Amino acid sequence: MIQAITFDFWGTLYQGTSGRDARLHLIQEWLARHAAPRRWGDLEQAYQHISSLWEHAWREQHRSLETFHWLREMMSFLQVDLPDTVLRSLCAPVEEVFLHTESPRPIPGVTTVLPRLAQRYRLGIISDTGLTPGRVLRTILQQDGLLDLFQVTTYSDEIGETKPLPGPFRRTLEALGTPPEQAVHVGDLPETDIVGAKGVRMKAFLFLGVSQRHDGRELADATFENYDQLETLLEQRKWV
Repeated sequence: MIQAITFDFWGTLYQGTSGRDARLHLIQEWLARHAAPRRWGDLEQAYQHISSLWEHAWREQHRSLETFHWLREMMSFLQVDLPDTVLRSLCAPVEEVFLHTESPRPIPGVTTVLPRLAQRYRLGIISDTGLTPGRVLRTILQQDGLLDLFQVTTYSDEIGETKPLPGPFRRTLEALGTPPEQAVHVGDLPETDIVGAKGVRMKAFLFLGVSQRHDGRELADATFENYDQLETLLEQRKWV
């Protein structure tokens, strides 16, 4: 019998948004104030360069790239030489951009279905993070009235490793007090969410509503396109 459900954040609970332009405007203004102005095109090239480094850290090294390291690599690409103390003063504004601009929104159905699920199951989040760390994601959840539904929130920037490594899943299950055979993980990426969950003997549901990653159907125990279907899946248990 399923006792717990864990969810990915981006593309599963919330509509993904990069925040790229807001962050680049912030950095452009910041560089101008520090007598190191750069053109928008140069900033875009730097952002693209650092995105490839982030992708490598996430996909190959299974870790989140720290914001300070991200900024230092960007300054190196832009040939800007500033003290580390100055760079560190920019970390929080870069990380908190969604708290001061248009925030990402829950995927349709999340705010109505999850409160019902929380009455029947222990809920958790297992999410890889980028420039928006776990502490900011918790604030977003709190603002939308969702944070208290989750007994555990596990973010890669806080534990030092990303999915599909077993650590994030095992830590969360231990905190939930649930054996893996009695838990389901819901995510949108086959190579991280589904592979990682199956690797620790959890059930794994692939959410197709945003990613449309139909290539991962064969890896998952079940797939669904909207959150009403998730409730039906859990009730019918045809995937057991």
